[in-house]
Amino acid sequence: MPKTCLLTVFLIILIQVQASLSNCWGQPATQEKQTSQLADLSGLAWLGGDKFIAVHDAKTDDAEMSKPRLAELKLPTDLHGIHHTDRRLAFKGTIPNDLESIAKIPGSDEFLLVESGDSMQDPTVQRIFRAKLINNRLEIVSQTQWPVKVTNVEATAVAKLGNTFVFVFAERADNKPSTELSWIALNPDTMKFAKHVDRITFKSPDADRFNRVIVGLDIDRNGIIYSVSAFDAESAGLPNPDNGPYASGVYEIGTIKLKDNAPIVDLYPEPTERALVDGFKIESIAVRNVNGSKRPQIFIGTDDENYGGVLRQLAQ
Repeated sequence: MPKTCLLTVFLIILIQVQASLSNCWGQPATQEKQTSQLADLSGLAWLGGDKFIAVHDAKTDDAEMSKPRLAELKLPTDLHGIHHTDRRLAFKGTIPNDLESIAKIPGSDEFLLVESGDSMQDPTVQRIFRAKLINNRLEIVSQTQWPVKVTNVEATAVAKLGNTFVFVFAERADNKPSTELSWIALNPDTMKFAKHVDRITFKSPDADRFNRVIVGLDIDRNGIIYSVSAFDAESAGLPNPDNGPYASGVYEIGTIKLKDNAPIVDLYPEPTERALVDGFKIESIAVRNVNGSKRPQIFIGTDDENYGGVLRQLAQ
């Protein structure tokens, strides 16, 4: 073989080896790679142990019809991070629209998957789905309509008071100083709601910081109510809002209990701040009970739009 050909072959091999070594040594690669990010966590519930269930707020329009509605999450055990599996979900051919919250039914393996009801004129997207763990998978087993007219509910929870189940919810109240925290008795077996709804006005913990009053709720086994307030760039009319900025606050706001055999919410004179989080839009919160711990653990989930979602535990 001519010397020029040998030299050419040698140079090609040398370039390939250098490129391979460059990648091994962690030098900048010429090909940009995207990571598989966790999608938005618009609703969050503790499943048990290290497992959580979250919902995604995908719509039923052409652009988002095929997107997943459910995320099965497991806390990390090593540097590989959170284990998550996204799933599509349907019930009798119906695909949920804009699931903004999930509420665990206490003492059971059932959950409510709740549409935000963001159109008061369209009852087809104002549904509440009852889901049950079947062979370790959450499956929808029935559905019902919202018991009242709603505009945009992103926060729901279910409390068990004796033998009474109470559905608690609040509208996010864009750019308003307060919202109505509402509660109504519920029979989770039949998915029948009582006729009477109670309401109490909840003022924003910081109207200058947050433009959505309540975007997440959960209730622990002692009846303590936890809520989330958030700043959303879209509600502020900022350009390119899916890139933020965001901010959030997590609070203990009161208790729910039975009084004269009727559920009643007592709000604290001032919410107790559990966390202020800049740069993230928390939209979901879940209480995790741990044996031997006096206080429950609080986990939060974010819906940071183009940045994806984050699941984290708050300091106690």
